[in-house]
Amino acid sequence: MASFALCKKTSPAEIIVSNPFDGSLVGVVSKTGSDAVNLLLERANRGARIARLLPRHQRSAILDKAAATVEARKEEFALLIVREAGKTITQARKEVTRCVNTLKLSAEEAKRNAGEVIPFDAYAGSESRQGWYTREPLGIITAITPYNDPLNLVAHKLGPAIAGGNAILLKPSELTPLSAIKLADVLIESGLPEEVITVAVGGADLARRWLRLKRFE
Repeated sequence: MASFALCKKTSPAEIIVSNPFDGSLVGVVSKTGSDAVNLLLERANRGARIARLLPRHQRSAILDKAAATVEARKEEFALLIVREAGKTITQARKEVTRCVNTLKLSAEEAKRNAGEVIPFDAYAGSESRQGWYTREPLGIITAITPYNDPLNLVAHKLGPAIAGGNAILLKPSELTPLSAIKLADVLIESGLPEEVITVAVGGADLARRWLRLKRFE
């Protein structure tokens, strides 16, 4: 889990992920404290520079490959959702299917809507003039996701951000971080450069400090 390595270096604290149905242990992840925000920002800035240079066809190919991988491992993802979120297996399988569709749609959008040429001849005297615009990456997308759809709501954040050429700092719910980490790993396995996505699992203090820092950046 290369996208998660930074978190392991910044804090010895751990978060226990338990099954909400029977309290059994699902997994343990390292906790990122609010003191790690500067390191997270440094990594995200490096990721933004890398993401901006990814051509649209490459972004699309990465997302398509990730969608295919999730689909091939559908049952594995569904069982993880059941264990960490307490959903039924039927609900979990539907969520994995939605995640696959979200990634596929994002892959298609990566190749579209790059910009537009606008003719100005709607007004007299501007017959030979035209304007144009392009859609450029924002840079860093901060994605904070809840526990109730631990995979698909993460895909809704990651897919469009990657399609647009952005880096992402993802803070999933402390209750259900494992599906998010697994999806991030699949994206990296699919060719996404590691620094484009950073997963940080922490409390509200981490989110508040990050957002405060970004506001005055």
